[in-house]
Amino acid sequence: MHIETLSHGDLSCEVEQDNSCAQLAGKLKYRAFDVGRIAGRSRDDLRAQFAAICDLIDSGGMVRHGIVMLGYHNNAFKGDVLLVDGEIIGEWVSDDEEWCHFTANDASEITCSAPSPWMLHDAITAWVESCSNSKQV
Repeated sequence: MHIETLSHGDLSCEVEQDNSCAQLAGKLKYRAFDVGRIAGRSRDDLRAQFAAICDLIDSGGMVRHGIVMLGYHNNAFKGDVLLVDGEIIGEWVSDDEEWCHFTANDASEITCSAPSPWMLHDAITAWVESCSNSKQV
């Protein structure tokens, strides 16, 4: 197995290729913390995905649990929410009381809320996981 590490500030991606698999996998890390995984057919695919995620983070986004929340670190306190593969799954906003709310793409009402962006990120992760689990049944 060959490992290559891509780096951009505190964000890195450990690219692994298993000789028995045509697919490459990348483990995203912020400092020492695992924050998501990406996959692609080639190293160029993974490099392009990593560069796109770095651009989102540089513009104020936050990546955790394989989910990017835009507007997190640039004082916008609202923005799109997407998976690390680029799929936009909804949007979030902070209200006047500083509660944060996420609305999924196909929802007409708020999908989940939390008292901070950090906790909302966790709530969105739980929602994504519950949607994945219900699709497997």
